[in-house]
Amino acid sequence: MTLRISLGNSSTLSGKTTDSEFTEGPTPRHSLLSGRFKQSFAYLSLRTRMPGIMQQIILRLLEEGPELEAKFGVEVHKEIHHVIDAIERLKLELNRDRQFLLFHGNEPDKAAWNAFLTELPRHKRTYFRACWLHSECYLYRRIHSFFESTRHLGDFDYFAHLKQDDLKISERAMHALATATRNLSKDFESFSKLMRINLWSNHYEIQLNAYVFQEDEQHSDLEVLTRVADLDRNLLVDDSTLVWNCLMKAKDRREIVVDFVCDNGGFEFFTDMLLMEYLVEHGMATQVRLHVKAIPWYISDVNSADIEWTINYLIGHSDELLSALGHRWARLMNAGKIVVAPKSHFWTGPQPYFVMVESDLELYKVLSGGSLAIFKGDLNYRKLMGDYIWDSTEEFITCLRGFRPCNICAMRTVKCEVVCGLPEGKSDDLLRSDPQWMISGNYGVIQYTDSLKCPCYQVGRLSGLSHLPSHHNFKLDDKESDQSQHKRTRPRHSRKT
Repeated sequence: MTLRISLGNSSTLSGKTTDSEFTEGPTPRHSLLSGRFKQSFAYLSLRTRMPGIMQQIILRLLEEGPELEAKFGVEVHKEIHHVIDAIERLKLELNRDRQFLLFHGNEPDKAAWNAFLTELPRHKRTYFRACWLHSECYLYRRIHSFFESTRHLGDFDYFAHLKQDDLKISERAMHALATATRNLSKDFESFSKLMRINLWSNHYEIQLNAYVFQEDEQHSDLEVLTRVADLDRNLLVDDSTLVWNCLMKAKDRREIVVDFVCDNGGFEFFTDMLLMEYLVEHGMATQVRLHVKAIPWYISDVNSADIEWTINYLIGHSDELLSALGHRWARLMNAGKIVVAPKSHFWTGPQPYFVMVESDLELYKVLSGGSLAIFKGDLNYRKLMGDYIWDSTEEFITCLRGFRPCNICAMRTVKCEVVCGLPEGKSDDLLRSDPQWMISGNYGVIQYTDSLKCPCYQVGRLSGLSHLPSHHNFKLDDKESDQSQHKRTRPRHSRKT
Protein backbone atom coordinates (compact mmCIF):
# COMPACT_ATOMS: atom_id res chain seq x y z
CA MET A 1 0.00 0.00 0.00
CA THR A 2 1.24 3.46 -0.90
CA LEU A 3 0.85 6.18 1.71
CA ARG A 4 0.32 9.56 0.09
CA ILE A 5 1.56 11.84 2.83
CA SER A 6 2.69 15.06 1.19
CA LEU A 7 5.49 16.73 3.08
CA GLY A 8 7.10 18.54 0.19
CA ASN A 9 10.73 18.94 -0.76
CA SER A 10 12.92 20.81 1.65
CA SER A 11 14.68 22.54 -1.22
CA THR A 12 11.46 24.40 -2.05
CA LEU A 13 11.00 25.76 1.45
CA SER A 14 11.83 29.28 2.47
CA GLY A 15 14.55 30.07 4.90
CA LYS A 16 13.39 30.56 8.45
CA THR A 17 12.34 33.97 9.65
CA THR A 18 15.31 35.96 10.88
CA ASP A 19 15.36 37.69 14.24
CA SER A 20 15.11 41.05 12.47
CA GLU A 21 11.68 40.06 11.14
CA PHE A 22 10.29 39.56 14.65
CA THR A 23 8.96 42.46 16.71
CA GLU A 24 9.66 42.42 20.43
CA GLY A 25 6.45 44.15 21.47
CA PRO A 26 2.81 43.01 21.56
CA THR A 27 0.50 43.00 18.56
CA PRO A 28 -0.25 46.64 17.67
CA ARG A 29 -3.78 47.85 17.12
CA HIS A 30 -5.21 47.63 13.62
CA SER A 31 -3.07 44.60 12.83
CA LEU A 32 -3.77 40.94 12.20
CA LEU A 33 -2.76 38.61 15.00
CA SER A 34 0.59 37.09 14.05
CA GLY A 35 3.42 35.06 15.56
CA ARG A 36 5.96 37.66 14.46
CA PHE A 37 5.05 39.74 17.52
CA LYS A 38 7.06 38.06 20.27
CA GLN A 39 5.00 39.37 23.18
CA SER A 40 1.74 38.14 21.66
CA PHE A 41 -0.19 35.04 22.62
CA ALA A 42 0.06 34.01 18.96
CA TYR A 43 3.85 33.77 19.23
CA LEU A 44 3.65 31.82 22.48
CA SER A 45 1.09 29.43 21.03
CA LEU A 46 3.07 28.70 17.86
CA ARG A 47 6.40 28.43 19.66
CA THR A 48 5.36 26.20 22.55
CA ARG A 49 1.70 25.18 22.56
CA MET A 50 1.34 23.76 19.05
CA PRO A 51 4.50 21.61 19.26
CA GLY A 52 3.17 20.28 22.57
CA ILE A 53 -0.18 19.41 21.01
CA MET A 54 1.55 17.57 18.17
CA GLN A 55 3.62 15.62 20.68
CA GLN A 56 0.46 14.63 22.55
CA ILE A 57 -1.02 13.31 19.29
CA ILE A 58 2.09 11.20 18.78
CA LEU A 59 1.85 9.82 22.29
CA ARG A 60 -1.82 9.07 21.79
CA LEU A 61 -1.06 7.12 18.62
CA LEU A 62 1.57 5.07 20.39
CA GLU A 63 -0.78 4.41 23.29
CA GLU A 64 -3.63 3.38 20.99
CA GLY A 65 -1.29 1.27 18.82
CA PRO A 66 -2.19 -2.16 20.25
CA GLU A 67 -5.93 -1.45 20.08
CA LEU A 68 -5.67 -0.15 16.51
CA GLU A 69 -3.61 -3.19 15.53
CA ALA A 70 -6.20 -5.51 17.04
CA LYS A 71 -8.90 -3.71 15.04
CA PHE A 72 -7.17 -3.31 11.66
CA GLY A 73 -4.33 -5.83 11.66
CA VAL A 74 -0.55 -5.51 11.73
CA GLU A 75 -0.39 -3.31 8.62
CA VAL A 76 -1.75 -0.37 10.64
CA HIS A 77 1.51 -0.41 12.60
CA LYS A 78 3.34 0.92 9.52
CA GLU A 79 0.68 3.59 9.00
CA ILE A 80 1.03 4.79 12.58
CA HIS A 81 4.75 5.30 12.19
CA HIS A 82 4.32 7.06 8.84
CA VAL A 83 1.92 9.50 10.51
CA ILE A 84 4.28 9.98 13.47
CA ASP A 85 7.18 10.71 11.11
CA ALA A 86 5.01 13.22 9.24
CA ILE A 87 4.04 15.01 12.44
CA GLU A 88 7.68 15.14 13.57
CA ARG A 89 8.65 16.76 10.28
CA LEU A 90 5.77 19.22 10.60
CA LYS A 91 7.05 20.21 14.05
CA LEU A 92 10.44 20.90 12.50
CA GLU A 93 8.89 22.99 9.72
CA LEU A 94 6.98 25.03 12.30
CA ASN A 95 10.08 25.60 14.40
CA ARG A 96 12.01 26.78 11.33
CA ASP A 97 9.12 28.95 10.07
CA ARG A 98 8.92 27.24 6.70
CA GLN A 99 6.53 28.02 3.87
CA PHE A 100 3.05 26.51 3.86
CA LEU A 101 2.79 23.58 1.44
CA LEU A 102 -0.10 22.78 -0.86
CA PHE A 103 -2.26 19.72 -0.22
CA HIS A 104 -1.83 16.79 -2.61
CA GLY A 105 -3.48 13.90 -0.76
CA ASN A 106 -7.03 12.64 -0.20
CA GLU A 107 -8.32 15.83 1.43
CA PRO A 108 -11.91 16.58 0.30
CA ASP A 109 -11.32 20.32 0.75
CA LYS A 110 -7.85 20.50 -0.83
CA ALA A 111 -9.04 22.62 -3.78
CA ALA A 112 -10.35 25.32 -1.45
CA TRP A 113 -7.25 25.18 0.74
CA ASN A 114 -4.84 25.28 -2.20
CA ALA A 115 -6.67 28.22 -3.74
CA PHE A 116 -6.45 30.09 -0.45
CA LEU A 117 -2.74 29.31 0.05
CA THR A 118 -1.88 30.26 -3.51
CA GLU A 119 -3.56 33.66 -3.14
CA LEU A 120 -1.61 34.54 0.01
CA PRO A 121 1.30 36.95 -0.52
CA ARG A 122 4.53 34.97 -0.40
CA HIS A 123 5.77 36.76 2.72
CA LYS A 124 2.52 35.75 4.49
CA ARG A 125 2.87 32.02 3.81
CA THR A 126 5.05 31.02 6.76
CA TYR A 127 3.94 30.05 10.24
CA PHE A 128 5.21 33.07 12.15
CA ARG A 129 4.76 35.67 9.45
CA ALA A 130 1.22 34.67 8.48
CA CYS A 131 -1.93 35.66 10.28
CA TRP A 132 -2.16 33.49 13.40
CA LEU A 133 -5.58 32.18 12.35
CA HIS A 134 -4.13 30.99 9.04
CA SER A 135 -1.17 29.29 10.72
CA GLU A 136 -3.23 27.50 13.36
CA CYS A 137 -5.91 26.31 10.96
CA TYR A 138 -3.24 25.15 8.51
CA LEU A 139 -1.47 23.13 11.20
CA TYR A 140 -4.63 21.37 12.39
CA ARG A 141 -5.68 20.72 8.79
CA ARG A 142 -2.23 19.42 7.82
CA ILE A 143 -2.16 17.07 10.82
CA HIS A 144 -5.45 15.49 9.83
CA SER A 145 -4.29 15.15 6.22
CA PHE A 146 -1.64 12.70 7.42
CA PHE A 147 -4.40 10.47 8.80
CA GLU A 148 -6.58 10.88 5.70
CA SER A 149 -3.72 9.61 3.55
CA THR A 150 -3.77 6.22 5.26
CA ARG A 151 -6.05 3.28 4.64
CA HIS A 152 -7.24 2.72 8.20
CA LEU A 153 -6.77 5.92 10.23
CA GLY A 154 -8.86 8.42 8.29
CA ASP A 155 -11.66 8.38 10.90
CA PHE A 156 -9.41 8.20 13.94
CA ASP A 157 -10.15 11.13 16.30
CA TYR A 158 -6.97 11.66 18.27
CA PHE A 159 -8.78 14.17 20.52
CA ALA A 160 -11.87 12.05 21.28
CA HIS A 161 -10.61 10.75 24.63
CA LEU A 162 -10.07 14.30 25.92
CA LYS A 163 -13.64 15.32 25.10
CA GLN A 164 -15.06 12.14 26.58
CA ASP A 165 -13.00 12.43 29.76
CA ASP A 166 -14.15 16.03 30.19
CA LEU A 167 -17.76 14.86 30.29
CA LYS A 168 -17.09 11.87 32.52
CA ILE A 169 -15.40 13.95 35.25
CA SER A 170 -18.31 16.40 35.30
CA GLU A 171 -21.02 14.09 36.64
CA ARG A 172 -21.72 16.20 39.72
CA ALA A 173 -22.17 19.33 37.64
CA MET A 174 -24.30 17.52 35.07
CA HIS A 175 -26.63 16.13 37.75
CA ALA A 176 -26.99 19.52 39.45
CA LEU A 177 -27.75 21.34 36.20
CA ALA A 178 -30.07 18.62 34.93
CA THR A 179 -32.06 18.88 38.16
CA ALA A 180 -32.14 22.68 38.11
CA THR A 181 -33.27 22.97 34.49
CA ARG A 182 -36.29 20.66 34.56
CA ASN A 183 -39.61 22.49 34.04
CA LEU A 184 -38.11 25.96 33.82
CA SER A 185 -40.58 28.72 33.08
CA LYS A 186 -40.42 30.71 29.86
CA ASP A 187 -39.02 34.01 31.04
CA PHE A 188 -35.97 36.15 30.48
CA GLU A 189 -34.48 35.37 33.90
CA SER A 190 -34.29 31.63 33.17
CA PHE A 191 -33.05 32.24 29.64
CA SER A 192 -30.28 34.62 30.71
CA LYS A 193 -29.10 32.26 33.46
CA LEU A 194 -28.82 29.42 30.96
CA MET A 195 -26.83 31.65 28.61
CA ARG A 196 -24.37 32.59 31.36
CA ILE A 197 -23.92 28.98 32.48
CA ASN A 198 -23.34 28.04 28.84
CA LEU A 199 -20.84 30.87 28.37
CA TRP A 200 -18.80 29.93 31.45
CA SER A 201 -19.09 26.15 31.08
CA ASN A 202 -15.33 25.58 30.79
CA HIS A 203 -13.98 24.39 34.15
CA TYR A 204 -17.47 24.50 35.67
CA GLU A 205 -16.86 21.31 37.64
CA ILE A 206 -13.80 22.94 39.26
CA GLN A 207 -15.83 26.03 40.15
CA LEU A 208 -18.62 23.89 41.59
CA ASN A 209 -16.14 22.10 43.83
CA ALA A 210 -14.63 25.43 44.91
CA TYR A 211 -17.97 27.11 45.63
CA VAL A 212 -18.90 27.30 49.32
CA PHE A 213 -22.64 26.68 49.58
CA GLN A 214 -24.47 28.57 52.30
CA GLU A 215 -26.97 26.74 54.48
CA ASP A 216 -29.93 28.22 52.61
CA GLU A 217 -28.51 27.49 49.14
CA GLN A 218 -29.71 24.40 47.29
CA HIS A 219 -27.30 22.51 45.06
CA SER A 220 -30.01 22.23 42.41
CA ASP A 221 -31.16 25.87 42.43
CA LEU A 222 -30.50 27.50 39.04
CA GLU A 223 -29.88 30.87 40.69
CA VAL A 224 -27.16 29.36 42.86
CA LEU A 225 -25.65 27.41 39.96
CA THR A 226 -25.50 30.62 37.93
CA ARG A 227 -23.54 32.22 40.78
CA VAL A 228 -21.18 29.25 40.59
CA ALA A 229 -20.70 29.93 36.86
CA ASP A 230 -20.07 33.62 37.53
CA LEU A 231 -17.49 32.86 40.23
CA ASP A 232 -14.41 35.04 39.54
CA ARG A 233 -15.76 35.74 36.05
CA ASN A 234 -16.58 39.08 34.46
CA LEU A 235 -19.17 39.59 31.73
CA LEU A 236 -17.97 42.70 29.88
CA VAL A 237 -20.84 42.95 27.38
CA ASP A 238 -24.24 41.37 27.96
CA ASP A 239 -26.66 41.62 25.03
CA SER A 240 -28.75 38.67 26.21
CA THR A 241 -31.78 40.98 26.41
CA LEU A 242 -31.43 41.69 22.68
CA VAL A 243 -31.14 37.96 21.94
CA TRP A 244 -34.29 37.32 23.98
CA ASN A 245 -36.14 40.13 22.16
CA CYS A 246 -35.05 38.69 18.81
CA LEU A 247 -36.56 35.31 19.66
CA MET A 248 -39.73 36.88 21.08
CA LYS A 249 -40.27 38.88 17.87
CA ALA A 250 -40.13 35.64 15.89
CA LYS A 251 -42.65 33.78 18.08
CA ASP A 252 -45.57 34.16 15.65
CA ARG A 253 -43.68 32.65 12.72
CA ARG A 254 -44.52 29.14 11.58
CA GLU A 255 -40.81 28.31 11.49
CA ILE A 256 -38.16 29.62 13.88
CA VAL A 257 -34.82 28.10 13.00
CA VAL A 258 -31.84 28.79 15.27
CA ASP A 259 -28.38 27.92 13.97
CA PHE A 260 -25.90 27.08 16.72
CA VAL A 261 -22.27 27.11 15.57
CA CYS A 262 -20.70 24.89 18.20
CA ASP A 263 -17.37 25.16 19.96
CA ASN A 264 -16.23 22.46 22.39
CA GLY A 265 -17.41 18.95 23.11
CA GLY A 266 -17.45 17.38 26.56
CA PHE A 267 -19.23 19.21 29.35
CA GLU A 268 -19.53 22.41 27.32
CA PHE A 269 -21.63 20.64 24.72
CA PHE A 270 -23.80 19.30 27.57
CA THR A 271 -24.60 22.90 28.52
CA ASP A 272 -25.13 23.75 24.84
CA MET A 273 -27.82 21.09 24.73
CA LEU A 274 -29.48 22.40 27.89
CA LEU A 275 -29.85 25.78 26.19
CA MET A 276 -31.05 24.25 22.91
CA GLU A 277 -33.54 22.07 24.75
CA TYR A 278 -34.92 25.16 26.49
CA LEU A 279 -35.39 26.98 23.17
CA VAL A 280 -37.26 24.07 21.59
CA GLU A 281 -39.30 23.19 24.68
CA HIS A 282 -40.68 26.71 24.98
CA GLY A 283 -41.36 27.28 21.30
CA MET A 284 -38.57 29.82 20.94
CA ALA A 285 -37.23 27.63 18.14
CA THR A 286 -39.04 25.11 16.00
CA GLN A 287 -35.68 23.66 15.03
CA VAL A 288 -32.09 24.08 16.18
CA ARG A 289 -29.33 23.24 13.70
CA LEU A 290 -26.00 22.29 15.19
CA HIS A 291 -22.99 23.19 13.06
CA VAL A 292 -19.99 21.08 14.04
CA LYS A 293 -16.48 20.41 12.76
CA ALA A 294 -15.83 17.96 9.94
CA ILE A 295 -12.46 16.80 11.33
CA PRO A 296 -10.64 16.72 14.71
CA TRP A 297 -10.08 20.40 15.42
CA TYR A 298 -8.45 22.62 18.04
CA ILE A 299 -8.25 19.75 20.56
CA SER A 300 -11.77 19.98 21.97
CA ASP A 301 -14.09 21.09 19.15
CA VAL A 302 -17.20 18.94 18.83
CA ASN A 303 -17.99 16.82 15.78
CA SER A 304 -20.98 14.64 14.86
CA ALA A 305 -19.40 11.51 16.36
CA ASP A 306 -18.96 13.36 19.67
CA ILE A 307 -22.66 14.24 19.69
CA GLU A 308 -23.68 10.64 19.11
CA TRP A 309 -21.28 9.45 21.81
CA THR A 310 -22.58 12.05 24.29
CA ILE A 311 -26.24 11.13 23.81
CA ASN A 312 -25.53 7.41 24.09
CA TYR A 313 -23.30 7.94 27.13
CA LEU A 314 -26.11 9.78 28.90
CA ILE A 315 -28.72 7.20 27.88
CA GLY A 316 -26.62 4.44 29.41
CA HIS A 317 -25.71 6.38 32.54
CA SER A 318 -26.44 4.83 35.94
CA ASP A 319 -27.83 8.17 37.16
CA GLU A 320 -31.55 7.93 36.35
CA LEU A 321 -31.90 11.67 35.80
CA LEU A 322 -29.00 11.83 33.34
CA SER A 323 -30.27 8.72 31.56
CA ALA A 324 -33.74 10.25 31.23
CA LEU A 325 -32.14 13.44 29.90
CA GLY A 326 -30.22 11.44 27.31
CA HIS A 327 -33.44 9.77 26.20
CA ARG A 328 -35.17 13.14 25.97
CA TRP A 329 -32.42 14.65 23.81
CA ALA A 330 -32.43 11.56 21.59
CA ARG A 331 -36.17 12.01 21.03
CA LEU A 332 -35.67 15.67 20.15
CA MET A 333 -33.03 14.69 17.60
CA ASN A 334 -35.06 11.80 16.20
CA ALA A 335 -38.00 14.19 15.78
CA GLY A 336 -35.85 16.74 13.95
CA LYS A 337 -36.25 19.39 16.64
CA ILE A 338 -32.47 19.45 17.12
CA VAL A 339 -30.47 18.39 14.07
CA VAL A 340 -26.85 18.21 13.02
CA ALA A 341 -26.37 20.31 9.91
CA PRO A 342 -24.70 18.66 6.91
CA LYS A 343 -20.92 18.56 7.05
CA SER A 344 -19.20 21.76 5.92
CA HIS A 345 -15.44 22.15 5.61
CA PHE A 346 -15.82 25.92 5.79
CA TRP A 347 -15.83 25.67 9.58
CA THR A 348 -12.36 24.06 9.41
CA GLY A 349 -11.02 26.46 6.85
CA PRO A 350 -8.79 29.51 7.42
CA GLN A 351 -11.20 32.14 6.13
CA PRO A 352 -12.87 34.83 8.24
CA TYR A 353 -16.62 34.71 8.14
CA PHE A 354 -17.11 37.93 6.19
CA VAL A 355 -15.92 36.09 3.03
CA MET A 356 -18.45 33.26 3.46
CA VAL A 357 -20.85 34.78 0.94
CA GLU A 358 -18.09 34.50 -1.69
CA SER A 359 -16.33 31.30 -0.68
CA ASP A 360 -19.32 29.19 0.46
CA LEU A 361 -22.55 30.72 -0.79
CA GLU A 362 -24.61 27.62 0.00
CA LEU A 363 -23.65 27.75 3.69
CA TYR A 364 -24.38 31.48 3.70
CA LYS A 365 -27.85 30.75 2.29
CA VAL A 366 -28.43 28.15 5.00
CA LEU A 367 -27.69 30.71 7.71
CA SER A 368 -29.79 33.30 5.88
CA GLY A 369 -32.77 30.98 6.15
CA GLY A 370 -32.67 31.02 9.95
CA SER A 371 -33.95 33.49 12.52
CA LEU A 372 -30.80 33.59 14.64
CA ALA A 373 -27.26 32.26 14.48
CA ILE A 374 -25.36 31.81 17.74
CA PHE A 375 -21.59 31.62 17.34
CA LYS A 376 -20.00 29.99 20.35
CA GLY A 377 -16.43 30.24 21.58
CA ASP A 378 -13.18 32.09 21.04
CA LEU A 379 -12.27 30.67 17.63
CA ASN A 380 -15.65 31.54 16.14
CA TYR A 381 -15.25 35.04 17.57
CA ARG A 382 -11.82 35.41 15.99
CA LYS A 383 -13.25 34.38 12.63
CA LEU A 384 -16.12 36.83 13.03
CA MET A 385 -13.59 39.58 13.72
CA GLY A 386 -11.15 38.44 11.02
CA ASP A 387 -8.41 37.84 13.66
CA TYR A 388 -7.89 41.60 13.60
CA ILE A 389 -6.99 43.89 16.49
CA TRP A 390 -9.85 46.36 16.41
CA ASP A 391 -10.11 49.25 18.81
CA SER A 392 -11.81 47.70 21.83
CA THR A 393 -14.55 50.36 21.62
CA GLU A 394 -15.40 49.59 17.99
CA GLU A 395 -18.99 48.44 17.53
CA PHE A 396 -19.64 44.74 17.04
CA ILE A 397 -21.64 45.42 13.87
CA THR A 398 -18.70 47.29 12.31
CA CYS A 399 -16.22 44.51 13.07
CA LEU A 400 -18.40 41.94 11.30
CA ARG A 401 -17.56 43.73 8.04
CA GLY A 402 -20.92 43.06 6.46
CA PHE A 403 -21.32 39.46 7.64
CA ARG A 404 -24.97 39.53 8.69
CA PRO A 405 -26.83 36.69 6.96
CA CYS A 406 -29.32 36.70 9.82
CA ASN A 407 -29.54 37.96 13.39
CA ILE A 408 -26.20 37.14 15.01
CA CYS A 409 -25.16 36.45 18.59
CA ALA A 410 -21.57 35.79 19.67
CA MET A 411 -20.92 34.10 23.03
CA ARG A 412 -17.26 33.97 23.93
CA THR A 413 -14.78 33.93 26.77
CA VAL A 414 -11.86 36.23 25.92
CA LYS A 415 -8.72 34.17 25.24
CA CYS A 416 -6.77 36.42 22.86
CA GLU A 417 -6.30 40.08 22.00
CA VAL A 418 -9.31 40.32 19.67
CA VAL A 419 -12.25 42.08 21.32
CA CYS A 420 -14.71 44.84 20.48
CA GLY A 421 -17.77 46.64 21.79
CA LEU A 422 -16.32 47.63 25.16
CA PRO A 423 -17.08 50.96 26.88
CA GLU A 424 -14.56 53.75 26.47
CA GLY A 425 -11.55 53.23 28.75
CA LYS A 426 -12.61 49.74 29.88
CA SER A 427 -9.76 47.93 28.11
CA ASP A 428 -7.12 50.26 29.58
CA ASP A 429 -8.59 49.88 33.07
CA LEU A 430 -8.51 46.10 32.77
CA LEU A 431 -4.94 46.15 31.49
CA ARG A 432 -3.84 48.08 34.57
CA SER A 433 -5.69 45.86 37.03
CA ASP A 434 -5.13 42.52 35.26
CA PRO A 435 -2.38 42.55 32.59
CA GLN A 436 -3.34 39.02 31.48
CA TRP A 437 -7.06 39.70 31.16
CA MET A 438 -7.19 39.05 27.41
CA ILE A 439 -5.85 35.50 27.68
CA SER A 440 -7.07 34.43 31.13
CA GLY A 441 -10.51 33.18 30.08
CA ASN A 442 -12.02 35.01 33.05
CA TYR A 443 -13.75 37.65 30.94
CA GLY A 444 -16.51 37.15 28.43
CA VAL A 445 -18.96 38.82 26.07
CA ILE A 446 -22.46 38.11 24.78
CA GLN A 447 -22.88 40.36 21.74
CA TYR A 448 -25.73 40.71 19.27
CA THR A 449 -26.65 42.49 16.05
CA ASP A 450 -29.68 42.40 13.78
CA SER A 451 -29.66 40.99 10.27
CA LEU A 452 -29.14 43.08 7.18
CA LYS A 453 -32.37 41.53 5.85
CA CYS A 454 -30.55 40.88 2.58
CA PRO A 455 -32.12 39.05 -0.41
CA CYS A 456 -30.16 35.91 0.55
CA TYR A 457 -32.62 35.49 3.42
CA GLN A 458 -35.43 34.81 0.96
CA VAL A 459 -33.20 32.65 -1.21
CA GLY A 460 -32.37 30.47 1.76
CA ARG A 461 -36.00 29.98 2.76
CA LEU A 462 -37.41 29.42 -0.72
CA SER A 463 -34.76 26.85 -1.56
CA GLY A 464 -35.85 24.70 1.37
CA LEU A 465 -32.48 25.01 3.08
CA SER A 466 -34.14 25.70 6.40
CA HIS A 467 -35.26 22.05 6.41
CA LEU A 468 -32.21 19.96 7.10
CA PRO A 469 -32.60 16.29 8.02
CA SER A 470 -31.73 14.84 11.37
CA HIS A 471 -28.61 12.73 10.98
CA HIS A 472 -29.33 10.60 14.01
CA ASN A 473 -31.84 7.90 14.77
CA PHE A 474 -31.18 6.91 18.35
CA LYS A 475 -32.70 3.62 19.43
CA LEU A 476 -34.90 4.09 22.47
CA ASP A 477 -36.40 1.46 24.72
CA ASP A 478 -40.14 1.23 23.95
CA LYS A 479 -41.08 1.07 27.61
CA GLU A 480 -39.07 4.18 28.39
CA SER A 481 -40.59 5.98 25.40
CA ASP A 482 -44.13 5.15 26.58
CA GLN A 483 -43.32 6.38 30.07
CA SER A 484 -41.80 9.60 28.77
CA GLN A 485 -44.86 10.20 26.56
CA HIS A 486 -47.08 9.77 29.63
CA LYS A 487 -44.92 12.25 31.54
CA ARG A 488 -45.24 14.83 28.77
CA THR A 489 -49.05 14.66 28.98
CA ARG A 490 -49.08 15.57 32.66
CA PRO A 491 -49.81 19.18 33.66
CA ARG A 492 -46.58 21.11 33.98
CA HIS A 493 -46.01 23.35 36.97
CA SER A 494 -43.66 26.25 36.40
CA ARG A 495 -41.41 27.37 39.17
CA LYS A 496 -39.64 30.64 39.74
CA THR A 497 -35.85 30.75 39.54
